Amino acid sequence: MSSEQNIYQFTPTFLYIKQHLVTGKCYLGKTIRRNPEKYLGSGSYWKNHISKYGKDHVVTLWYCLFTDKASLVECASALSKLYDIVSSPIWANQMDETGLGGGVIGQCKNMVTVKDKNGN
Repeated sequence: MSSEQNIYQFTPTFLYIKQHLVTGKCYLGKTIRRNPEKYLGSGSYWKNHISKYGKDHVVTLWYCLFTDKASLVECASALSKLYDIVSSPIWANQMDETGLGGGVIGQCKNMVTVKDKNGN
């Protein structure tokens, strides 16, 4: 396989739903790691939440392996909308989950703008 073909190859990806048992807060995420039950998640708000309330209280409510990109994106988007994960106080997500990557600046709730020393 050429390096050009490898660029477009899809890596099987898990979508998952985590919940913190002490607070009830939930998180919808994705990972390409082999064991989604051991993976705690990567969202900044979620990571801070579990640091504060304890990672030993995080459980995996659901996960599913997707082997094609279109199904992954469709499911992630549908779950994001169904549970209203950005606006709902139950969820720790700061942006809708697409299943494809990390956050995009400007699309996060509760985002703080930081100015440099020149006011930019």
